[in-house]
Formats: sequence, structure tokens, C-alpha cells
Amino acid sequence: MPEISPCQYAQDRHKNLALWRNLWTILVFTFGSAVVLFLILSIFLFLTKSWLPGALSALGTLVSGAGSAWVVTRRLEAVKEEEEGFNEVMKACGDTNKAVAVRSQLSLVGKIR
Repeated sequence: MPEISPCQYAQDRHKNLALWRNLWTILVFTFGSAVVLFLILSIFLFLTKSWLPGALSALGTLVSGAGSAWVVTRRLEAVKEEEEGFNEVMKACGDTNKAVAVRSQLSLVGKIR
């Protein structure tokens, strides 16, 4: 098995962490959209006097909101880990051009932050 340099290892690790950060970000947007849709549905059902479906939809909104909080916490952890991976690339390689390229490549909207 070929030996891998510390610089290459740090770059590969950073890329993996940046991918996970990106995936958690996508999941945050997905959960946020679901919460908004549940909320709109429950308001509509309450306005049409469909109490039971409206109540169930409101309960779904609360559950989705709790799930969203968990996902946001995981995303914040991923941001911290990706920053640590970036710093590791800086220490191991001295050059962060590849890490910056990975960040810009994985950017969903503008700068990844």
C-alpha cells in the first residue's frame, strides 16, 4: 500500500469534512422547508375548521421543529470540524489553495459559511 503524506491526508480529511458540512446544510434547508409547509397546512386546516387534521398538522410542525433543532446542532458541529480540518491543512501543507478550492466547489450559494 502506498504511503500517504501528511499534507495529502489533511487535504483528504478536509474534503470529507467539507462534504459532510454541505450535506448537513442541505438537510437544514430541507427541514426548514418541511416546517414551513406543515405550518401553512395547519393554518389552512384551522381556517377551514378541520380541527383534527389541523391539530395533527400543528403537532407535526412542532415535531419537525424539534428535528430541525437537532439538525442545526449537527450542522454547527460540522462547521467547527471543517474549520479544524482547514487549519490542519494549513499546518501540514502550508498552502491552503486546494482547501479553498474545495470550499468554493462545494459552496451551495455564494461563500460557504
